[in-house]
Amino acid sequence: MGKTEINPEPEDISFEEALANLEEIVQRMESGDAPLDSLVKNYEKGVKLLKICRDKIQGAEMKIKEAQTSSDKYVEKDFEDVVE
Repeated sequence: MGKTEINPEPEDISFEEALANLEEIVQRMESGDAPLDSLVKNYEKGVKLLKICRDKIQGAEMKIKEAQTSSDKYVEKDFEDVVE
Protein backbone atom coordinates (compact mmCIF):
# COMPACT_ATOMS: atom_id res chain seq x y z
CA MET A 1 0.00 0.00 0.00
CA GLY A 2 1.49 3.35 -1.06
CA LYS A 3 1.54 6.32 1.22
CA THR A 4 -0.82 9.11 0.26
CA GLU A 5 0.15 12.73 0.77
CA ILE A 6 -2.14 14.35 3.30
CA ASN A 7 -2.79 18.06 2.77
CA PRO A 8 -4.91 19.29 5.67
CA GLU A 9 -6.37 22.53 4.32
CA PRO A 10 -9.86 23.32 5.69
CA GLU A 11 -11.23 24.73 2.45
CA ASP A 12 -9.99 21.75 0.43
CA ILE A 13 -11.09 18.79 2.53
CA SER A 14 -14.40 17.40 3.75
CA PHE A 15 -15.01 16.21 7.28
CA GLU A 16 -15.04 12.60 6.07
CA GLU A 17 -11.73 13.02 4.25
CA ALA A 18 -10.12 14.70 7.24
CA LEU A 19 -11.34 11.94 9.56
CA ALA A 20 -10.12 9.20 7.20
CA ASN A 21 -6.71 10.88 6.94
CA LEU A 22 -6.57 11.24 10.71
CA GLU A 23 -7.37 7.55 11.16
CA GLU A 24 -4.66 6.66 8.65
CA ILE A 25 -2.12 8.74 10.57
CA VAL A 26 -3.10 7.07 13.85
CA GLN A 27 -2.62 3.64 12.26
CA ARG A 28 0.81 4.62 10.93
CA MET A 29 1.86 5.94 14.32
CA GLU A 30 0.53 2.92 16.19
CA SER A 31 2.36 0.52 13.88
CA GLY A 32 5.66 1.43 15.52
CA ASP A 33 7.53 1.09 12.23
CA ALA A 34 7.96 4.80 11.50
CA PRO A 35 11.13 6.72 12.31
CA LEU A 36 10.99 9.55 14.83
CA ASP A 37 11.01 12.33 12.20
CA SER A 38 8.03 10.73 10.48
CA LEU A 39 6.21 10.38 13.79
CA VAL A 40 6.65 14.08 14.53
CA LYS A 41 5.44 15.09 11.05
CA ASN A 42 2.46 12.75 11.33
CA TYR A 43 1.64 14.13 14.77
CA GLU A 44 1.68 17.69 13.43
CA LYS A 45 -0.59 16.72 10.51
CA GLY A 46 -2.86 14.86 12.92
CA VAL A 47 -3.25 17.91 15.13
CA LYS A 48 -4.21 20.02 12.09
CA LEU A 49 -6.70 17.38 10.92
CA LEU A 50 -8.22 17.13 14.39
CA LYS A 51 -8.75 20.90 14.42
CA ILE A 52 -10.37 20.72 10.98
CA CYS A 53 -12.73 17.96 12.17
CA ARG A 54 -13.65 19.89 15.32
CA ASP A 55 -14.24 23.10 13.37
CA LYS A 56 -16.47 21.31 10.86
CA ILE A 57 -18.47 19.65 13.65
CA GLN A 58 -18.93 22.99 15.41
CA GLY A 59 -20.05 24.53 12.12
CA ALA A 60 -22.58 21.74 11.60
CA GLU A 61 -23.87 22.15 15.16
CA MET A 62 -24.39 25.87 14.54
CA LYS A 63 -26.32 25.15 11.34
CA ILE A 64 -28.52 22.65 13.19
CA LYS A 65 -29.20 25.17 15.95
CA GLU A 66 -30.13 27.77 13.33
CA ALA A 67 -32.46 25.28 11.64
CA GLN A 68 -34.23 24.68 14.95
CA THR A 69 -35.28 28.33 15.04
CA SER A 70 -38.93 28.81 14.16
CA SER A 71 -41.24 31.85 14.41
CA ASP A 72 -38.81 33.90 16.50
CA LYS A 73 -38.75 31.08 19.04
CA TYR A 74 -35.39 29.43 19.50
CA VAL A 75 -35.32 25.79 20.51
CA GLU A 76 -31.92 24.68 21.72
CA LYS A 77 -30.90 21.24 22.88
CA ASP A 78 -27.44 20.23 23.99
CA PHE A 79 -25.97 17.68 21.62
CA GLU A 80 -24.48 15.78 24.55
CA ASP A 81 -28.00 15.25 25.96
CA VAL A 82 -29.24 13.79 22.68
CA VAL A 83 -26.52 11.14 22.40
CA GLU A 84 -27.19 8.23 24.69
